[in-house]
Amino acid sequence: MIDLTKMQPQRHALFLFMIGAVLVGAAAADVTLVVSDPDGAAGRVAAPVSARIDLRKQFGDGVDFTRLQFAEGDSIAPIQFVPDSVERNTKGTGTLWWLMPPGAKGTRRFRLSVADQPPSGALAIRTIQGGDYYDVSERKRPVLRYNFGNVPVPEGTPAHFAKGESYERGDYISPLYGLSGEVLTDDYPHDHAHHRGVWWSWPVTRWRDEVFDIWAVVGVHARPEVMRRAESGPVLAVLEPTNLWKWRDQDAIVREEVTIRAFRQGKLGRAIDVEVRLTALVDGVAIGGRPKAGYGGFCLRAAECQERKITLHAGPDTEAPRCMWMDYSGIFEGGNGPSGVTIMEHTSNPDYPNPQQEYPGVNCIMPAFPAAREVPLLKGKTLVLKHRLWVHPGQADEKQLSDVWSAYAHPPKVRVVR
Repeated sequence: MIDLTKMQPQRHALFLFMIGAVLVGAAAADVTLVVSDPDGAAGRVAAPVSARIDLRKQFGDGVDFTRLQFAEGDSIAPIQFVPDSVERNTKGTGTLWWLMPPGAKGTRRFRLSVADQPPSGALAIRTIQGGDYYDVSERKRPVLRYNFGNVPVPEGTPAHFAKGESYERGDYISPLYGLSGEVLTDDYPHDHAHHRGVWWSWPVTRWRDEVFDIWAVVGVHARPEVMRRAESGPVLAVLEPTNLWKWRDQDAIVREEVTIRAFRQGKLGRAIDVEVRLTALVDGVAIGGRPKAGYGGFCLRAAECQERKITLHAGPDTEAPRCMWMDYSGIFEGGNGPSGVTIMEHTSNPDYPNPQQEYPGVNCIMPAFPAAREVPLLKGKTLVLKHRLWVHPGQADEKQLSDVWSAYAHPPKVRVVR
């Protein structure tokens, strides 16, 4: 045993430094991610995979989570850590995200380690006009724009059908871009000027005994409160805006917390996840679809295109959960051939699967929740709605999209082991 009390001060300090280095090296040893992808669907389509982790527990207090990498054999792939706290390096708890590499189905093992240098960031976020718009791009190619503030009404737009109202609005995605940079969405179309790219709203928005229409921008509006997170890296870009639904543009009746995750492009497409959390701030709030028609909820207003094809896929009733997705494809201006976007509901959504609504005359599709009925939003309780957009080249491929749905409905299970 070494007696530290008999060491000279310089040797004592050197010895402690060497011991510290050994301990840090031990803490920074590789971690293994054991991933179960039973039917191999996630690997076939390079779907997003996630795992909860405490990096301090696995790597020690000094870990730089911007330098993570993971590998299977000699193949190294990007991985990204999204901390629970928006204050970087303050806490080590959070979520790892990566795209599942192609490989055999079943159980696979990946080494997670700290690299010498941070990986190059594939995704980037640019803030426009002081935060009114957030543009997401991948290696300088546009992915999407989230409109946080109000988008001005374009010149020539027809006057609002309701006296004293304006179509000016925010809180939606548009443009949404295809993989070749083509614009897939329409905004302020003349036939229905309240339609707006990819958006989530309801024709029946009730407070007490009065009904307004956040869908058609009448009487109640989603107004920006705070952008909780806007960060990007080698695997995904994350936007976390909070909006308040303002009754008569005055009283806040609902807090809407949104999470948008735009993932890097894989070989077969790009996943964009949108989670909307609605919490009533007052009593007597409810939402509902258009009476009799039943439309409302999470919606796509697509751009005009040639060779348009709308596909509504529904698996057999015996499936549990039932495979459901809807796709809008065609040849869009500026693209390199056909492309499209698929909407998938998360199986945890209330009433899953919800009715699939298509309106070819106005280039609009949606899984309509809650259809023609009203659903109360109870004060202090949160309603969660999750959807995945899959942006892809070519027309809808039913086999491929069933794999994309399967990887979303049944994501691979991950264990973190040392």
